[in-house]
Amino acid sequence: MKKTSRLAALTLTSAMLLTTVNGFAAETEEPEYDFGGRVVRIGSYYDMTPDPEASALEAALAERIAYVEENYNCDIQFLEITGDYVDQYVTSVLAGDPICEIGYVITNTLLPSLIEGGIAYPVSDLDVIDFEDYKWRSDVVDAGYYKGKNYGFLLKDPEIRYGIFWNKTLFEEYGLPDLYELVEEGEWTWDKFKEIAIAGAQDLDNDGTTDIHGLAAKENLPWCYIYSNGADICEKTESGIEIDLSGDAVTEALTALQDFTTSVTYRNAIDWSTEGWDIMITDFRDGKEMMLLEEFWISYAYLGDMSDDWGWVPFPMGDSAETWSSYGKEHGARFMLNGIENPEEVALIYDLITDLADTEEDWDDLVEDKLENWANDGETVDYVSEIYNENLGIINSVNGFGDLYSAVNSMFNEVIAGSMTPQTAIETYQSQIDAAIADLENHDYNADMQEYLVEETEEAAE
Repeated sequence: MKKTSRLAALTLTSAMLLTTVNGFAAETEEPEYDFGGRVVRIGSYYDMTPDPEASALEAALAERIAYVEENYNCDIQFLEITGDYVDQYVTSVLAGDPICEIGYVITNTLLPSLIEGGIAYPVSDLDVIDFEDYKWRSDVVDAGYYKGKNYGFLLKDPEIRYGIFWNKTLFEEYGLPDLYELVEEGEWTWDKFKEIAIAGAQDLDNDGTTDIHGLAAKENLPWCYIYSNGADICEKTESGIEIDLSGDAVTEALTALQDFTTSVTYRNAIDWSTEGWDIMITDFRDGKEMMLLEEFWISYAYLGDMSDDWGWVPFPMGDSAETWSSYGKEHGARFMLNGIENPEEVALIYDLITDLADTEEDWDDLVEDKLENWANDGETVDYVSEIYNENLGIINSVNGFGDLYSAVNSMFNEVIAGSMTPQTAIETYQSQIDAAIADLENHDYNADMQEYLVEETEEAAE
């Protein structure tokens, strides 16, 4: 049973800010603004107008927008962009008439393509938004940081990335350990993960075919092993990005990965001729998988009508790690389009409409309300809250660098298949990785942007 939200009726009731005077909370009014009727369009492939009925956070955002519009003389419009929304960002900016002021974008599209191509505006240059403010997601801010500037941002919410969903009903039926107990006792480790993945596989009719998989993981298992061991192979630099595979924690993680993939039969492939991209998600929902490695958003998008009880835990902790982690290959973000009129004013308006709470505690209450609507039990709420409150999530910086990402994943594939030891794979692919990084300095991103125009012209001709 889902928990009943204790904050279901919470909405923003004041535009006052809290300060501390002589140890006591005191209300102070915001500065007064008059934006002269300025229209700020917030665009996406879907209508992002906040729904007050959806959650306390959405209700607070809707009320705050109305307050800012009325009191500061501006107009916030949510634009649903049909067709290829990235194509329209690029085409409109290059034509000198941006389709919107602020847009939705996936982090690996933003970085480096839209940044290097001149489509995204360096918001940190404006010195308006405090990217360390508690209202922003630290992982998205980090993912949108490039060559010393901030381009991407997103309000703090509970939609963290990868973790392990587990079918509590099936675990009990087949006598598998309670994952919550393992977490609390410090026993949720790589070895225990492997043990359960093996024990969880079930051939119900003894025909030699697995009917219930112990684990389903279609992608990102290598990255989860690395980050769950306290390692980070990607570093942002003033010139772009670097990859460092030399650490002992990296080799240790890849060794554990290879031990898992070469000794455990788990579901890791999709038959694209007969199955959709979400087949592993729907099969978990339907009781065909004990554990599923997936992003947390599937909790509300797919598992709301799941008949079995489910839970969520972080990826098991590696031998060298000191805390949990939540790896993400990408995330949706907001960015400002280049070429808009008076970008400083736009940044200020957006900063104002997103001031939803007076204190960090109040903000966390809004986020927890949303999480409680998505989660299936209190433990999930606690673990997901720890991930975002302790800034334990990380979004992959290398994902948007095509050739570089491909080289690293090719190295991972050798490890997964057992065709090379981790150390040999690293040594073999290091030169290819280094070459991909070097090529970034000469990559023609302006030409990439022109391809959007060519594609649009061809579509129009058809």
